[in-house]
Amino acid sequence: MTQQRSQGWPTAIVAGLIIGAVETVLAVAFAAFVYGGLLWRNLPDGVGLYLAAAALTLAMLAWRAGRRGVVGSVQDAAAAVLALAATTAAARAKQLQQVADAAGLTNYKGPDVFLTVIAATLVVTVLCGVVFLILGRRRWGNLIRFVPYPVVGGFLAGTGWLLLTGGIYVTAKVPVDLSRIGDLAASYTLERWLPAFAFGVVLLLVVRIVRRPLAIPVTIGIGLVAFVTVVLATGASLDEVRRGGWLLGPFETTRLWQPWTLRAVAGADWVSVLGSWPVIATAVFVAALALLFNVGGTEIVLDRDLDTNEELRDAGVLNVVSGALGGIPGYHAVSLTALSARMNVDARRAGLIAALVPLTAVVAGASVVELIPRTIVGGVLVFLGLAFIVEWVWDRRTTLSRMEYLVVLVVLAVVIARGYLQGIVIGLVFALVLLAFSYGRVDLVREVAFGDPYRSNVDRSPIQRDALRRLRDRVQILRVSGFVFFGSTARLLARIRARHGPSSPQFLVIDLQRATGLDASAVAAFVKAARLAGAQGSEIVITGASEQVRAQLERGGMTERAGSIGFEPDLDRGLERCEDVLLAQEQPAASEGVAAERDPMPAGLAGFMDRVEVAEGTVLLRQDDPPGDLYVLVDGRLSVETVTPEGRRVRLRILRPGVVVGELTFYTDAPRTADVVAETPCVVLTCARDRIERVQAEDPAAAILLHRWFATTIAQRLGETMHTLDALLD
Repeated sequence: MTQQRSQGWPTAIVAGLIIGAVETVLAVAFAAFVYGGLLWRNLPDGVGLYLAAAALTLAMLAWRAGRRGVVGSVQDAAAAVLALAATTAAARAKQLQQVADAAGLTNYKGPDVFLTVIAATLVVTVLCGVVFLILGRRRWGNLIRFVPYPVVGGFLAGTGWLLLTGGIYVTAKVPVDLSRIGDLAASYTLERWLPAFAFGVVLLLVVRIVRRPLAIPVTIGIGLVAFVTVVLATGASLDEVRRGGWLLGPFETTRLWQPWTLRAVAGADWVSVLGSWPVIATAVFVAALALLFNVGGTEIVLDRDLDTNEELRDAGVLNVVSGALGGIPGYHAVSLTALSARMNVDARRAGLIAALVPLTAVVAGASVVELIPRTIVGGVLVFLGLAFIVEWVWDRRTTLSRMEYLVVLVVLAVVIARGYLQGIVIGLVFALVLLAFSYGRVDLVREVAFGDPYRSNVDRSPIQRDALRRLRDRVQILRVSGFVFFGSTARLLARIRARHGPSSPQFLVIDLQRATGLDASAVAAFVKAARLAGAQGSEIVITGASEQVRAQLERGGMTERAGSIGFEPDLDRGLERCEDVLLAQEQPAASEGVAAERDPMPAGLAGFMDRVEVAEGTVLLRQDDPPGDLYVLVDGRLSVETVTPEGRRVRLRILRPGVVVGELTFYTDAPRTADVVAETPCVVLTCARDRIERVQAEDPAAAILLHRWFATTIAQRLGETMHTLDALLD
C-alpha cells in the first residue's frame, strides 16, 4: 500500500529546497573529487558542469519518475570510478605533452588536458545512458543481477575506499598512498584532512543513529555553522582563510558554466580517452550495478514495486542528455527519495523545485561556490565512502556466509593495495568461481529407471512388456536440465563411470530436452562420454537436443554413426529405438508377443465389425471432434498426437495391432482428446455406435462381452498410467 502524498505547495517547496541544498553539496563534492587533482585550476568549470547535471537530474527524473515517488541525484559510485577514468585520460594526455617537451618539440601544442577530462566524462555518462536504454528496452534489467551479491559488495566497498581517499585528498592535497604516509601525518596536512575525516565520521554516526531523512541536511548545516564559528573565534579574515586553503576558492573566473563539450569534440585527446576504455567500461558496469541496487532500495522506501526496465529507460534518457552536456551519471537516490516520502510530499513537485537550487548556484557564479569550506566538501566524500565500507565490511558480516564475506574483504583489499581495476578483475574472477561452485552443486543430471516408469509410448503386449522389464539393466537413461557447463559435467561422467564394468548397459540414453545450452567444456565432456560408452560396447542415444545444441555437439565430433551414436527428436522415440532392438534380440518372447497382439479380440465379436484399409498419413480421429465410431487396429501402426499451446506437435502414444481406439470417448460422450494418425498403411476393424446399440438390443450376451472387453482395456491402460505416475512422482 503506497502512502498518500500531500498536495500542498508549501510543504513541497520546503522539501524541494532541502533536497536541492543536499544535491548542491553533493555536486560540488563530486566536482572537487574529479577535478581536484591535476585540474584544480579548472575546478569552477567542473563545479558548473556538475551543478547543471544535478539540476538536470532532479528535473528529468522528477518529470519522468516523480509520479512513482522517485527522486534522482548525481551518484557517488559513478563519480568514484569516473574520477579514475578522468584521471587516467588526463594523465595520458599530459604524458604526451611531456614526451614532446623532452624531445624538444617546442612548437608541439598537445590537446587540452581539461577538455580531455570533459571528453572522458561525456563518453562515460552517455555510454551509461545507452547501456541503461538497451537493458531497459530489451527488458534485460535482470541480467546484471547474475553478478554474485558478495562480488557486488566488494565493488561497492572498493568504491567507498575511492570516495574516502578522495575526500582526504580534496582537503589535504596529498594522495592516500602507503608511500605518502609521512606526508599525511605532517602537521600541515593533518590539520586539514583530520577535521574533514571527523566530520564524515560524525555525519555517518548521525545518519546511523538518528535514521531520519533530515539528518544529512541538518548535520551539514551544523557543520557550516561550526566552521564559521571557528573562523570568527580565531579572528581570521576571509582572505586569510582563502590563502590557508580552507575554502574551495579563490577561483580565477566568475562564470561557472560554459558549453565545454562542444569544445572538447575538437580539442580533446580522443586517443587518450579511448585508451582508457578499461576504466570507462568499469565505470559503466559499476553504475549499472549501483542503479539496480538503488532501484531495489527505492522500492523498499516507497513500499511499492517498480518496473526495473522502466526505471532503466528513464535513467538512460537522463544520462544521454546529461552526458552530452558534460554531466556526471545520475539516477535514483534512495536517501532523497526517503526524504520526500517521509515529508509526505509529491516527489514530482519536490524534485522540480529542488532542481532550481543547483541551477541558482550556477547563475550566482563562482563567487558563491568558492566560499564553500573544503572541510565540508571533503567530509561529505569521507561520509559517502565510509557508508559503503561500513555497510559491506561491518553490517553484512552477519548476513553473508564466511566464504561470501571473505570475497568482499579480498576485493576491498585488492582495491586498497593494487588499485580499483585490479579489484574489479579479482571480483569478476570470484564471480565466475562462485557461479561455477554454486551452480555446479545443483544436480542437473538425473538418472531414471528404464522399464516401468520410463519407457516409450508404444502400446506393447504384456509379454513384450515383461521382456523389457527383464532387460531394464540394458538401458541407462540420464536426463539433463539447465545450462550444462564445466561445473556440472563431472556428475554426468561420474554416473556413466558408475555403470562401467562387466554389466555395462547396451544403450546410454542422454535426454537433452530440458537442456538450455552447452559450453565448450560440456561438449568435450559429451565426446568423452561417447568414448566411455564405446569402450563399454554401448550405443549412445542423444534425445531432445535442440538444433543449436545438436550443432554444437556435431562440431565437437558427436556425429551420428550407426551402432555407436544416434540422435532422436525426443525421449519417447529414443526409448522406442532401444526397445525395438532389445525385443528383436529376444526372438521367442517377441514372436509370442506379436502373436498375442494379432488375435486380441474375444471370439464372436469380429462379426459385428467392418474391415477397413487406411492409407499412411490418414487422420483416423481428430482432436476436439465429437465422439463417434470405435476402432480395433489389426495391422500397422497408429500414432496418438496432440498440439501444445506453443504449437509443438507431441507424440503421446504409438498403437500396435490389437489395440482399441476411441473407447473412452464412447463411454464419456466427450470430444476426442487427441489426433490418431496412421504412421504406416493400416488395417482396422470399425464398429459404428448405432451397430453397438443394435447389438445391445438383439444379442445382450454379445453386448456384455463387448463392453467387458472395452472396460478391461480401459482398466489396464489406467493401471499402467497410475503406475507410471507414481514412479515419476517418487
